[in-house]
Amino acid sequence: MTERFVAAADEWAEARLEERETALETKAEQALLEIEYLVSGRTEVSFDVDAEAGRIDYAPSDELSRLLSAQADDTGLDEATILRLHVDLFVGAFPGDDDRPPNAPPV
Repeated sequence: MTERFVAAADEWAEARLEERETALETKAEQALLEIEYLVSGRTEVSFDVDAEAGRIDYAPSDELSRLLSAQADDTGLDEATILRLHVDLFVGAFPGDDDRPPNAPPV
């Protein structure tokens, strides 16, 4: 997880009065699901968040794996870095400001 990812999750947690770990999982699911949907059409993803280690473990679909491999070949970056960049791109795409609980303090 990058600083950008964690900051987005912290913002999400604060706005929804959620625990940080729950927010990390939510943001990971949102980003991974959006990426997979765009590439493979998948509407479900399975992953593990290790908050202490600051990592998300995810096995991409075959379609996403092929895209990551091609992008890795084009850029010289490894596939995990490419996926991390995509996740960082999408982590802020779902601010959900209108989803705040009614008892949430102003931000």
